[in-house]
Amino acid sequence: MASGDLITKVADKDTLDRTYANTNAILAAVGEDVRVKGAKRYGVKINKNDSNPATRCTYLFDAVGMKPAGMNYTTGAFDFGDWGDVFFVKNNYPAMVKYNGTEDYKLDPNDHTKKEDGTTPSDVSNTAYGGNAMSVFDGSGDKGKIWLSQFEIGNYEYMIISNIQYDESYNDDAYIREDGSHADKLYYPMFGGSYDGTRIRSLAGQTLMYNTNASTEITRAKANGAGWNIGTWSKRNLMNCMLLIMSKTDNSQTAFGQGQTSGYVNDASVNYGHLATGTLTGRGQFFGYNDTTHEVKVFYIEKCWGNRWDRINGLLMIGGEILAKMKPPYNLTGSGYEKVGIQFKETGNGYQKETKSGRYGRIVKTTGGSSSTYTCDYFWWNAGITAVALVGGSCSNGTNCGAAFVYLDNSAGVAGWNIGASVFLEQPIAA
Repeated sequence: MASGDLITKVADKDTLDRTYANTNAILAAVGEDVRVKGAKRYGVKINKNDSNPATRCTYLFDAVGMKPAGMNYTTGAFDFGDWGDVFFVKNNYPAMVKYNGTEDYKLDPNDHTKKEDGTTPSDVSNTAYGGNAMSVFDGSGDKGKIWLSQFEIGNYEYMIISNIQYDESYNDDAYIREDGSHADKLYYPMFGGSYDGTRIRSLAGQTLMYNTNASTEITRAKANGAGWNIGTWSKRNLMNCMLLIMSKTDNSQTAFGQGQTSGYVNDASVNYGHLATGTLTGRGQFFGYNDTTHEVKVFYIEKCWGNRWDRINGLLMIGGEILAKMKPPYNLTGSGYEKVGIQFKETGNGYQKETKSGRYGRIVKTTGGSSSTYTCDYFWWNAGITAVALVGGSCSNGTNCGAAFVYLDNSAGVAGWNIGASVFLEQPIAA
């Protein structure tokens, strides 16, 4: 190598180093919204030391200054506040989806008995239809998937949703397929799971399935076809975070509706007081009542709390230790699950007080709250068994119910009048 070539290379390296240093300095001085083009971040910071479910929540990033969403019980209408055009609200719609995972057609957003045109009758209550009514979150193209970051610093929990993977702390666990690939759509059931003699369905006008154990529920969900299963902790946790951020309160029942949290009767002939599915097909994306006898609806999904417990995959308690698995495949034994760092030594129950937010979602840490403080929801646990999570509550649980209500007090084999499951879909891989 000639000496001139060496001098040139050294000079080039010096130029690159200076350019690199200057670029970093410029990036450090430029606002994050400019540096990450098109990024939207909607976050909330929760003060664990503040027991008031509303004042403990402070908006962060693009949520700062936004008006929260919630039911207006005086007018009987849902107030979207400033959230109607936010990507995870705007790109959510109701649809009929075939057993093979193909979207057949969209439903009228305000009357699900009609197709999107508002005139043609739909199959929302047709048990002969070869598919289910599903709530779709469309993150395809430039719409933006729902990326979630959860962590805590000191006495504060953080929940942040973005339309991109803003940094490595943001995950898309709810989108991950069993083969490890990442979907761009989410499919939640519009209705609580019913049983047609072969499979769990999501259809209106049906009797809720109950008195089943976990294995039966999973088998019946999978009978719909490839990609169908019962709910998961990652999907439940994501929905809970979306609701909390939108409403800016830890009291989901006050913000969105009490749900059917009363009406239990010890009589199988009336299905123990369960409401049939589809009582809110004539309502929109969100709707609820401030009484305890009606269903609640969020993101076109009925029965997110109240009426009947839903069993889910991905959250267990084994010997008092809480374990989580945020992506498939799942099991009921804890194999491949991760310890979340929370251990309960004795069996018990109580209103949640302290929660822990991190890579495995928001998990109950202590009890001692009430129906109007902290998360406002209840927690049951059994430190002596392998418990499989139930979420939401039933028509005998009253104010205990809510988005965050978790029951880790039953083994996989327990069945009862108030226990069942609903059917979710993993978006099929495009051909």
